[in-house]
Amino acid sequence: MNLFLGLAIPFIGTSAGSFMVFFMKNKINKSIEKVLLGFASGVMIAASVWSLLIPSIEMATEQNRISWFPAAIGFILGILFLLGLDSLIPHLHLHDEKPEGIRAELKKTTMLVLAVTLHNIPERNGSGSYICRCTTWKCWNNNGRSFCTCDSE
Repeated sequence: MNLFLGLAIPFIGTSAGSFMVFFMKNKINKSIEKVLLGFASGVMIAASVWSLLIPSIEMATEQNRISWFPAAIGFILGILFLLGLDSLIPHLHLHDEKPEGIRAELKKTTMLVLAVTLHNIPERNGSGSYICRCTTWKCWNNNGRSFCTCDSE
């Protein structure tokens, strides 16, 4: 059930957020845009702290290592990795006409898809770290369907 919820909640949230595009087709008020971007930024920072940094610090403490060091190294490497991808992958931001990254003759829609993909890399790392740090899985079969949940928390 935990695995299902861990996958379903982000899916539902992303789908609901995407659905709002149909209500905000035209130009959005700048104040509302700033509020929505601020909220999204806060959610992403909270997800980074609670899903990645705090578990990393706790795991290092359990292994009798300097608690903050692996988290800091991972954080810095993640920043460098994303900056590298940002400068390499040709992508287009929503209100820009000039693409970023390596010069390529790609359609505008392709570059927007690449921008969304670049944005989703850190999000999927957060979900994947939960799945990877699970040490014990409880699995069962129900009417030919297999289900597994993390049993270590």
